[in-house]
Amino acid sequence: MNSKIEIMEWSRFTFEEWLKQYGAWISINRMRGGHEPDQLEINQIYWLAREKEAKIRPNSKQVIIEISDFEALQVEKLIYDLKHSKTICKFAKPAVNLFIEKWVCGLSLDQMAERFKLSRSSINSMLYAGEFYLAGHDKRLKLNKKFAFK
Repeated sequence: MNSKIEIMEWSRFTFEEWLKQYGAWISINRMRGGHEPDQLEINQIYWLAREKEAKIRPNSKQVIIEISDFEALQVEKLIYDLKHSKTICKFAKPAVNLFIEKWVCGLSLDQMAERFKLSRSSINSMLYAGEFYLAGHDKRLKLNKKFAFK
């Protein structure tokens, strides 16, 4: 009775890409009317219509899912752990939460500024702070940025 143990390979994507993939995974599960992640059975007709399309229409905001259910659940667990972590100080939590929200929901800076009632530059600064805080907090995650300094 040997069981297969799945191991998460975090180096496959950057953290932003993992969050984008997770956001797309949530959307697909909602469209299909499945029971993950929160039992929303909405817009099944839309999904059926999309299956009839011959090919994927090019769109810069469209994300093609490349992760498995196991990987999506691991990302979900990581997000939960980050949001409920006692080791992240109370001043960094808003920046971390904004960073996660931006990539999971696929929001632009303008959409975030409108949603959170902050200036665009404040949102941008908080996103960088959240990203670098997470990179220092969890060494498994890699950044997508090239540093101007070395």
